[in-house]
Order: sequence, then C-alpha cells, then structure tokens
Amino acid sequence: MPIWVAEEIRNQHSDIAIITECSKRTSNWKKVCSDAFNSDKYLLLSSNNDQVGNNDVIIAVNREKIEVISYFSFLAKGHTAPDNLILKCQVKNSDELFTIVGLRIHAMNISDKEKLNQFQLVLGSIPDGNVIIAGDFNCNRRSFVDKDRWNITAIDNIIRDSYIRKTPEGASWARDVNSQDDYCFALDHFIVKGISDFEVKPYYRSFVNREPKIYKWGTNFQTKYGWEKPENQIPAPYPDHAILSAEFSF
Repeated sequence: MPIWVAEEIRNQHSDIAIITECSKRTSNWKKVCSDAFNSDKYLLLSSNNDQVGNNDVIIAVNREKIEVISYFSFLAKGHTAPDNLILKCQVKNSDELFTIVGLRIHAMNISDKEKLNQFQLVLGSIPDGNVIIAGDFNCNRRSFVDKDRWNITAIDNIIRDSYIRKTPEGASWARDVNSQDDYCFALDHFIVKGISDFEVKPYYRSFVNREPKIYKWGTNFQTKYGWEKPENQIPAPYPDHAILSAEFSF
C-alpha cells in the first residue's frame, strides 16, 4: 500500500476513521496503520476476515473524546456477511451513547439479493439509539432504479422510517461526474439515526495529485470507454474510491 495513504488519513484529523477493503496481508500494513494513527491518540480496532480470505474493516477512535464500550463483527466467510465492524461507544464526559458501523457490501460474484441480505444482517444486529453506518455499499449507479435490484432506491426502502441516508452529490467511484450523469456511481454513504446535527462533506478525490502516473485521468478513476480493461482502471493497491466524510454532534 502506498505510504502516502497514511498521510492522507492523518491529515483528515478525524475523531472517527473507518477504513474498508483493507488487508493485514499487505506487506507494509503495520507501518501504514502506525503512520496513520498515533497510538497515544487513537484506539484502533479491526475485524478478522483475513482468516477466511476476505478484506477487513478497521475503525480508529479518538481516545480523548470517545470511549469504546464494546465491539463485534460478523465473520465475512464467503458472502454470508459483509465486511463489517460494529462499535458501541460513549462520548466522554457525557451520557451520550452511539453505535458506529463500518461496512463494505461485497462486489464480486454476488447477487443483488445476497447484497440486500448482507445489509439486513448488519441492520438487524444494531442496538437501539444513535447510529452512524458508513462505508461502501457497492450499489448500482444513481440512475439505475429497477425494482428488486441493489441500488440506492433499495437501500432507501430498507431504512425507511428508521434511518436517513446521507450521500454527497456526485460520484465516489469510477468517473468524477455530477449526480445527473447516467453513469454516476455513488457507492459510499452514511446511514444515520438519532443524530440531527450531521453535515456530510463533498466526496474528496484530491489525493490523486500525489501519484499522477497512477491517476492518469485526474480525478477520474477509470476511462469513459474501455473501462473494463485493466489498463483503463486504477491498479491495486491504490485507492479508487473518493473519501467520504462528515461532521456531527449530539
């Protein structure tokens, strides 16, 4: 993993940071984590999907502001569960409790029905109260609203009357286009409950300036035509999703 990823994470100065689609199998994984998160400031927790060949979710929490009471995750073996990590937390010097969920719905060799089931599995495990779910939902493009398919409309139907989806304008993956473009892929979302003061920030892609030879198309993560060819995509292990961020308070 390029070490500048750690610097980008550190420069966000987040009280809570969720990193999806990461792997302890990466040769410099420990260095990236230690550079991104000062252990004196952050408590760093991880799922354990590496043991069954899937990617992990890590969540870093500012020790000075937030107390982690408990955490757990479903083991993402095959497609039985998404990559996930669920933390029950308390704001220090306050009685405010909340749950933070890092999530990545699987993308490859999985049906739309299985994606829906993965999301519902996690939703059904979250305790009552204030909740922030954040991550990569691997849903279809904004304009794709077919019934019984995994898209933003399906997500909204599942969470209706319980949660609110918070999504920046534009695309978080593929090409950097506006929300009205037919191929606008907004894959990364917040799903929120019980937190009224929640301001989502624009998708952030400016990290592409660090490696112009890799990010050959600027803020576009792939070409408009021929995108299915490997040479027209951003290669692993370089990030190919925009950063999703928000400010909130109780």
